[in-house]
Amino acid sequence: MFFLLPGLIRQAYETIDTVISTFITNVKYQGMMMKIRFPSLAFLGALLLGNSIQPALADTFYRTDLTNCSISDIGNNQWKVAFDFQPTPRSSGSGVAPNSTNYLVIKIPTISGTGLSTSNFVWNPVPITELKMPTGVAVRNSPSSGTPGITLAQPTGSLILTPSISGSVTFIITPTTANNAYPAAVVSTTATSTDGNASNGNYWFIPNRTTGACTMSSGGPGGTIPPITEVITPDPVFKMSTATWVLNTTDVGDLPDVTAAGPGYLATIQNINNNSLCVNYVLAGVKKYTYALKVSNTPSTQGGRSLFVMQGPDSSQLFYNLKLKSSVGAANDYQFPASETLNHINLQQGNDIGDGRSQMCWTPEINLFKNTSTKEGMHAGTLDFIITPKA
Repeated sequence: MFFLLPGLIRQAYETIDTVISTFITNVKYQGMMMKIRFPSLAFLGALLLGNSIQPALADTFYRTDLTNCSISDIGNNQWKVAFDFQPTPRSSGSGVAPNSTNYLVIKIPTISGTGLSTSNFVWNPVPITELKMPTGVAVRNSPSSGTPGITLAQPTGSLILTPSISGSVTFIITPTTANNAYPAAVVSTTATSTDGNASNGNYWFIPNRTTGACTMSSGGPGGTIPPITEVITPDPVFKMSTATWVLNTTDVGDLPDVTAAGPGYLATIQNINNNSLCVNYVLAGVKKYTYALKVSNTPSTQGGRSLFVMQGPDSSQLFYNLKLKSSVGAANDYQFPASETLNHINLQQGNDIGDGRSQMCWTPEINLFKNTSTKEGMHAGTLDFIITPKA
């Protein structure tokens, strides 16, 4: 009985008095010897009363759930991560211990040979910027090799996000060659109770895969992880050879006029087999895009044709068009002057020339035309080529 609050003790003794006086009234005609049992009966009544009003112990254990998970490429080699969080009850009632911790940790994985590493994380510094959190949440640690992440909890006291704290978190991942960071993130949840029970998990943010749904795992992200060259496309670093095409001597009388029907006079080119126009590039840098060759020279309109011009002596002009024939098929050929619609092609993925670079080459076909200005003599011209990716 001594565990009862003072008010309950007082209530119990008031009940004892009532029971005693009632029994005394009822037993007067049976003899006063019955009074010996009254204290025992009264005490039992008070004990039952005390047990019936004992309050039950009840607590709630909760952990933090994530929703609306996404990661998106925002350009300039940066990725934006976003998610919403809400501490949610997991169990409650008598015998359930309350939380001693409930917090989040943001980590950025390093690059491994096959994609991202699930065991190594960048910490010096953690490569994120513009971390935005709701009111009531703060960064609670200085990342180290032992704890390579950013811990989020309430600003002071225990590492606890309470049910009254929820909202959105966003940040930008900034991988560089120096920090070797893979543009992905893992947000780990940790919740422990005062009696030692724990609940934890990982939410992975993977480019081109995490687009709204939040999936929790006990370890790594699972599934196929894209290689870094598909996520961070390297610069193609195009290098184009300089080709000099020397035409064999041609009789001006053999050239068709620009106004005549037909394809023109097919010139022969000296040492053509060893004088192709070639472009080489970082192979991984062109896998996602198609490209076109474009000539920056402005063509001339002659007799209804669009033609380039070679200049000769005494203001003589020699007109021509150009076809570049690919060594890997007609689908990769080019015609110049070109129409307004550029011929975009997939650059060759084989033909490795070393250092992760590949190469494509074209041989020229040049058709000649003349007009009334064309005279005998040496003619020359230059074409400037530009590589244009498809938007």
